[in-house]
Amino acid sequence: MDKIPLTVARGDDDKPRARPPEEKTPLAGYMAVGFGLLGIFGPAILFTPLGLLFSIIALLRGQGSWGFVGLLLTIGGILGSPILMGLIGVGALYVTFDWQEIMRPIYELFGGGVDI
Repeated sequence: MDKIPLTVARGDDDKPRARPPEEKTPLAGYMAVGFGLLGIFGPAILFTPLGLLFSIIALLRGQGSWGFVGLLLTIGGILGSPILMGLIGVGALYVTFDWQEIMRPIYELFGGGVDI
């Protein structure tokens, strides 16, 4: 058997490898916080989903503090929006209670569901 020569040299490539450039500004985190604030003070139906999306992206990119703050602001925007709270409330009402029993008086008032 032939002996295998061992060496610590890198062969032809003696130059150290360059690290990939790090992100200088946490852009996804900035977007998460910005959309979270816009969700609180602006039209939440538009900006809170964007804030949630960019918060998740920021957390996945390692921008933990920016992503967490953006997530908190997004949750605040959802809780402060009457439209979004109404959508969550209607969904909870639909799941919790029997929708047909709640709406039966309205159906009878308008004459819906008449058998022929």
